[in-house]
Amino acid sequence: MSAPAPQHLNERTPRAAWIALQSLHLTLAAVRLTAFVLLRLAEPLVRVAFTALGLLGILMALFYRLVASPPHSPFWLLLGFSLLCGGVLLVYEQLLHLLAKGTRS
Repeated sequence: MSAPAPQHLNERTPRAAWIALQSLHLTLAAVRLTAFVLLRLAEPLVRVAFTALGLLGILMALFYRLVASPPHSPFWLLLGFSLLCGGVLLVYEQLLHLLAKGTRS
């Protein structure tokens, strides 16, 4: 036969769990808000940098294809790099959108 749990444990356990969950929620919200603010402040610089790199990559690929024509042309490499810059910019914007949705709740 097991002894029943003391009454004060039954009353305090849900309250302690609730306090722990609320403090975890508050900590995650603070981290999410901090990350959102930092990424939002860096957005103009990131947007200009990746747009410029992508456009420069496309222009250089066209230059190598049409004008220079070296023996081992980096045409596809430069086009792939330009697409990668655009993809990274899209992922960055989606991350900002995801973090912004979490801050409005």
